Amino acid sequence: SDGEDEIDQIFRRAPVPSNVKTTLTAAAEAAADEPSDEEEDESEEEESEGDEDDESDAGEGAGAGGQGAKNSMLAVGYKHDRSFVVRGSRIGVFRHGENDGIEFDTTISRIDDTHGTEFTPSSVMLHEQDSSMVLQNRDRPHELYRMDLEYGKVVEEWKVHEDIPTVSIAPNTKYSQMTGDKTLVGLSHNMLYRIDPRVGGDNMVVQNELQSYTTKSHFTAAATTESGAIVVGSGKGEIRLFDRLGVRAKTTLPALGEAILGIDVTSDGRYVVATCKTYLLLIDTKLPSDPTGKTGFQKSFPQAQKPAPRRLQLRPEHVVYMSAPISFTPAKFNQSPDGNHSEKTIVTSTGPFVITWNLRRALGTGRGDAYHIKQYADV
Repeated sequence: SDGEDEIDQIFRRAPVPSNVKTTLTAAAEAAADEPSDEEEDESEEEESEGDEDDESDAGEGAGAGGQGAKNSMLAVGYKHDRSFVVRGSRIGVFRHGENDGIEFDTTISRIDDTHGTEFTPSSVMLHEQDSSMVLQNRDRPHELYRMDLEYGKVVEEWKVHEDIPTVSIAPNTKYSQMTGDKTLVGLSHNMLYRIDPRVGGDNMVVQNELQSYTTKSHFTAAATTESGAIVVGSGKGEIRLFDRLGVRAKTTLPALGEAILGIDVTSDGRYVVATCKTYLLLIDTKLPSDPTGKTGFQKSFPQAQKPAPRRLQLRPEHVVYMSAPISFTPAKFNQSPDGNHSEKTIVTSTGPFVITWNLRRALGTGRGDAYHIKQYADV
């Protein structure tokens, strides 16, 4: 059957050839000088990496989204053990099975807006205890769409603001999708604001929780901590840290490299990972001279103590082997909303390759090129 064919595709792997030096070797070299309890961390890393591998496999096997469509986004559900893979104007739905396996469930065969017009979402976010998905349409930046996942249909069109084009959205807190929270964070090129769909009408922006910058800041991506602090990246390479909405940033880190395509933050706000096209930037937000352990979300960095990012990038032999330009998807810290909020790995992908960095090792050894890499069939 078609479903069985898709399952076969999901688990068809193409490992990196043995003549290419893998980062498992690099990781072992990096671990040689570390304490013996690193073996426990290695085991935890491999478990986390395995989880991500399953999700990547699921992405590669999602149903056809039209001729030439590629898997473009993955949304992982916590509440109902479902993952959603966007492929063109279709969404593949997968169940989380036993032993962290993933099984094909169904396909939402066509995404239409409330007027019946088909579109390909530019971003998606699970919402309201994973019962809904919020979608963006790049061609209609002043609106958002809410899909009812029980029926697989867009049921609401939210007119956010006629004068404010939304370029990115984020949950109010890192794990808001597990709650019934109705509101979310919106981002335009030079504004940060809360969106409240309950307001209705043509303006859902909460005015007293809007912060506008007069110059073009070229904001591109945002993420939130468990307490609701916000990190924002820009096309200029700048990073801003906000303790809440409606105020100016506590900390602005100057351009650290190329345009930031994606951004994430740990639950406690201690670490930020920014995705550029060919490398990642890992930033420790803790103020080195503050005895209470405050971060740049809570207090501005002194000018002379702004953090230097660690650069995470692929080794030259892997770049050569991939034989295609590197283009990282937005990197994420592993998330564990089950009570253990200590992130251990950073995961991204480029083409059919999934790359995982061990957070402790990257911080402790400074080895930005020590990672695990796996390749999957590009179906």
